[in-house]
Amino acid sequence: MTSSFAVRRQFVIGAFLVAAAAAPVAAAHHIPQAGNPLAECSSGEESDTFTTTCVPYLVPTSPPVFTTTAANPDVPEVDGIPCIGHNAGGCIGLAEDAQMEGPPAQPRVTISSSP
Repeated sequence: MTSSFAVRRQFVIGAFLVAAAAAPVAAAHHIPQAGNPLAECSSGEESDTFTTTCVPYLVPTSPPVFTTTAANPDVPEVDGIPCIGHNAGGCIGLAEDAQMEGPPAQPRVTISSSP
């Protein structure tokens, strides 16, 4: 009587082991393939990471205010002044001045006159 119980118990344990081993294989088989995005953003727009929608560029393309040198690429500079230590205040002021100037003016490409 105990041997039939032991056989039945081992059969149930084996069935659970097979089911546990087959579950990840079945799940990996049913992973959907990555498709093409439904819509691409038009020119002048970029995809927003958080809302997954297209939004217009908020910052006009302009050169970066902070640069680095080859001597120490880890330290940013503004107009050759490193932005560390006692130069931090001057660096912030120069960066604000550069941003206040705004983008360079675009000259007109047509000539017009009034009558």
